[in-house]
Amino acid sequence: MRQLPLNLPVVGLFLLLAGCGPHRHVASSHPNGKPEVVIYLKGKGEEAEKVMEKVYYPNGQLEYVGHFENGVEQGEWTYYYESGIKKFVEQWDKGLEHGIHYDYSPDGRVYRELHYDHGKLMQEIDRSKQ
Repeated sequence: MRQLPLNLPVVGLFLLLAGCGPHRHVASSHPNGKPEVVIYLKGKGEEAEKVMEKVYYPNGQLEYVGHFENGVEQGEWTYYYESGIKKFVEQWDKGLEHGIHYDYSPDGRVYRELHYDHGKLMQEIDRSKQ
């Protein structure tokens, strides 16, 4: 078996970058021992900032995942039914609902759209009647 040479600067850079990513912390668990709330922190100690949150159903299925920036909701937040099918998809900008939110029925079809402009609901479209 031929051994490949290691490029030590590349390996060191990879290890450094891997150490800079968010740190996973199980904030609470269900009575069955499975994680309920998992937060991801960037930084250390009192300087640590929450950058992502995942919440799970007791069966281990993801209930929702969302991102934070500067302590407030940012980007896409996705919620799921216990079956694993999407329930809601929301867009956030600096802690305000912004963009199109989609609501899904348990069969996976979009039944409603909510259009937001920096926290203000601009339009609601009922797609269940289409």
